[in-house]
Amino acid sequence: MADNNGSLLQSFSSYFGTRRKLDIPPLERIDFTAGDGNALLMHHTSGGTRGPVVITPGTAMTALSYCIDTVPQNLVEFLVAKGFDVWLVDWRTSPLLAAHNKPYTLDDVAHYDWPAAIAEVRRRTNSKKVSVLAHCLSSPCFLLSLVRGYMEGEQISSFIASQVALHLHMTPVGALKLKTRMDRLLPSGEMMHQRPADKNGKMADIAVSFLSHILPKSYSCDNPVCPRHSATFGDLIFHSRVNAATHAIIGDLVPECLTAFLQDVANWARKQNILTDEDHKHLDRLRMPITFISGAENRMFVPQGTEQTFDLLCEANGKDNYRRTVYKDFGHLDCYIGEGAATEIWPDLAGALA
Repeated sequence: MADNNGSLLQSFSSYFGTRRKLDIPPLERIDFTAGDGNALLMHHTSGGTRGPVVITPGTAMTALSYCIDTVPQNLVEFLVAKGFDVWLVDWRTSPLLAAHNKPYTLDDVAHYDWPAAIAEVRRRTNSKKVSVLAHCLSSPCFLLSLVRGYMEGEQISSFIASQVALHLHMTPVGALKLKTRMDRLLPSGEMMHQRPADKNGKMADIAVSFLSHILPKSYSCDNPVCPRHSATFGDLIFHSRVNAATHAIIGDLVPECLTAFLQDVANWARKQNILTDEDHKHLDRLRMPITFISGAENRMFVPQGTEQTFDLLCEANGKDNYRRTVYKDFGHLDCYIGEGAATEIWPDLAGALA
């Protein structure tokens, strides 16, 4: 991939493989530091002046996942073609960062990663405000950063909360795992490996292997990674939306995650929201344009979660700033890597970011 000196790259052969040349200007790698000293990473490319737009991935992913070449057009190519200035940020969950090997919490990401990322983009673009698209658990971390005053809302033009917001609602299978408190049986410092070739004999991997065989699933496929994803997180994709080439690299897209972070998420999911009593006093800090999106077939974080956050903020701050859309026949990650997303979802995202 790229080196640490702001070098340029056009594809990611060492990580996802190479199938075609990306239809974007070469990505520039930028290393920067979180508020607590951990090394973070972002990549930048631009299609014009309709930005800047900061984009973050979900848990255990690098933001380079938005640049995959297994689809005719990826999200970054789409936004660049629309004239956006795109900044792909890897928070500490990224498998490309050493920080993903150390315990971290939702509040750590809110407190240290998000303010540093937004400050870095604003400094490099000389912009007073940026727009943000945050997928999965990077989304509630962003909202916490604002609610808890770690970051000023005046820095944000608009925000898209993708699949998750302040309320964490799981499927019945996910809820059962929470109620049985399976997560508390696992050592907090172990890695849950999603690719079978990476698994070891430690308790976390043994637990994932066991659950991957016994938990019910909404799909049938021959990729051994998918049942491990389902056991660890929930169903990552709505399979009918994902082509064979993308399905084949799903383990590279989401390869591993530390148990400590999943335990922190589970603690909050048992409460069904991530807000403390003090947080509820500061919902006015989220009085800004926010778009909530969910896939109707999301079997990781069900759409009820974004609905509850939407209703809460409408009640607290009025309805003018908030929009919510649920996309039929889409799940979780396939909203970004699935067939049809470029025509059914991404134009709405571009409109919200603009």
